[in-house]
Amino acid sequence: MLFAARTHVDRVVMEAFAEAVDEMDEGPAKELMDQVCSLYALASIEEDRAWFLEHGRLNTTRSRAVTAQVNTLCQQLRPHVSTLVDALGIPDGLITAPIAQV
Repeated sequence: MLFAARTHVDRVVMEAFAEAVDEMDEGPAKELMDQVCSLYALASIEEDRAWFLEHGRLNTTRSRAVTAQVNTLCQQLRPHVSTLVDALGIPDGLITAPIAQV
């Protein structure tokens, strides 16, 4: 039941996110948000890939491709981490982990 609820929320968030990106003016901000949107979708699939594999919705080759694409998107978004964190309004005091330091 919890899996179904979380999956439903993921779908609703993904649809709203994709719609908001589609409505943005063309430019670097839209391109960046499109990458973030793709990362959100693929990371959700990756997180639940066992279910997708078990139910024949994904094969092992595509499962590996999803993970590879998640890793690629993370690498591509790395230079924009400060911009993304600033856009979320996260206070500096909460960003204390060594990995968060640019």
